[in-house]
Amino acid sequence: MIHSLYYSEAPTFAILSIEHLSLLLLIFLLAGLFVTRPQITFRYEKIIRVSLIVTIIIQQFLLYSWYIAHNAFNPVDALPLYPCRITTLFVLFLLFKWNTKLFHFTFYWGIIGAFLALLSPDTNGLGFPNAMFIQFFLGHAALLMGTVFLAVIHDYQPNQVHLFKTYQYSAIYFIVILVINEWLGSNYAYLRAAPPTPFLSNIPAYPYHVPILVIMMFSLFFLVNLLYKVVQKIKIMNKLFREI
Repeated sequence: MIHSLYYSEAPTFAILSIEHLSLLLLIFLLAGLFVTRPQITFRYEKIIRVSLIVTIIIQQFLLYSWYIAHNAFNPVDALPLYPCRITTLFVLFLLFKWNTKLFHFTFYWGIIGAFLALLSPDTNGLGFPNAMFIQFFLGHAALLMGTVFLAVIHDYQPNQVHLFKTYQYSAIYFIVILVINEWLGSNYAYLRAAPPTPFLSNIPAYPYHVPILVIMMFSLFFLVNLLYKVVQKIKIMNKLFREI
């Protein structure tokens, strides 16, 4: 079993296959329940919180133990500098200790980063039961669900100020990562080469794809902000109708 966990070479499923779509549906439904059934979220807050913490810790263990087992802990790829890896650690911290300012950045990156990663998974081509496959879906599912859970529990209300602060922090992050990538020859945040997804197969090569990726991410952040406001208005309208 341990050997299969670290050395299985079973290929991953095809993007948007039945297996992939089924897994996406399960993850999105679970995350959606936190929003559509807030009373359940609050009732089982401790259980959900502990479950998310344990899931992230297991994911981190699987990821870095896989690197160690393959003697592949290389700063070019293994550092927690990808947006989702950073944001997952932020979610873990926030599950222990709430910080509103930190959540501004975490909220947008957690939702969009996890959504895009789950839509087009990069598991090094490895499928179940390899640890790299398991940790990828555990980590990104926990990132998405943890972000939504924290937003519901703390009644987070994103606004234009939060959005533009996130733009500022993200711009600083991208600049720092560009420097690190040049120094290490790495591809953190996929700023030297676009992620291996058919959705970006026609994107220009480095460095011309960088502004496209940045604009795309910022546009998606704006969309999240807009959708969240729509959801809040729908909830208010439903509450008013129930009181009539």
